Amino acid sequence: MVVAFSVVAIGTSLPELVVTLRASLAGYPGLVLGNVVGSNIANVLLVTGAAGVVYPLASGGGTAQRDAAIMMAMSLGFALMCFMGDLTRWSGVLLLSALGVVMGVTLRSTLRSYRESVTTPLEWVLGIPSHRRMIALFLVAGGVGLPVGASMMVNAAVEIAGRLGVSETVIGLSIVAAGTSLPELATSVVAAMQRRTEVTLGTIVGSNTFNLLGIMGVGAAVSPASITISRRLLTLDLPVMLSAGLVLTLFILARRPLGRRAGVLLLAGYIGYLAVLFMSV
Repeated sequence: MVVAFSVVAIGTSLPELVVTLRASLAGYPGLVLGNVVGSNIANVLLVTGAAGVVYPLASGGGTAQRDAAIMMAMSLGFALMCFMGDLTRWSGVLLLSALGVVMGVTLRSTLRSYRESVTTPLEWVLGIPSHRRMIALFLVAGGVGLPVGASMMVNAAVEIAGRLGVSETVIGLSIVAAGTSLPELATSVVAAMQRRTEVTLGTIVGSNTFNLLGIMGVGAAVSPASITISRRLLTLDLPVMLSAGLVLTLFILARRPLGRRAGVLLLAGYIGYLAVLFMSV
């Protein structure tokens, strides 16, 4: 759970980070906000739902409950920040500061867990190659592929928004969010197939926390202009994000498995949200 909340979650959130940087520097703040909020919605409804259909998800004790509580607290804090007005560079600095505190708590837990016992190799979840040449190849491929893919996605998203006559935020909430959530989907489904359910839950909870604090923090900090908070975001997108996060948190706190029926309901909820999103515009 600790590894999934930190290392795996940050790794699967790198596409959101690079897309956010590209969109911020290109002057598309709506795409930044839509990507972060939409990714968090997709992580819970789409990714958790799909993984729950594959195998019932159950969490363990303290660490999972603590991380879920942190995710929910950060989600509420971010929503409150949005209700107070547009996101400025100082908002980004505040979010990044909160990320530093959260990562400090996680690092302490990681060190404690490492001292207690390290018996399970991490290659099964991280996909780490063993040879240095292969490691170098992975790093080069990732270093080239991420910025190129991010540039293509941002340009395509802006063009799609223009052709459909909708805002970049709507495209960020839907197409871009679903695309950048594919690493979480792949990792979580594979972990569910291997019945490593704590990895699935840790990846989703950690990714959502990192999205709000790290990615949104970077996006707001480097954006040339303040990020405008639309009325629809306050009345539809944020309530859906908070509701989905609350459902996941309650399952984890109650230590109840999230089974196939709940997974199907989450997937149906994601389809319904997308339908309402596009009907509203």
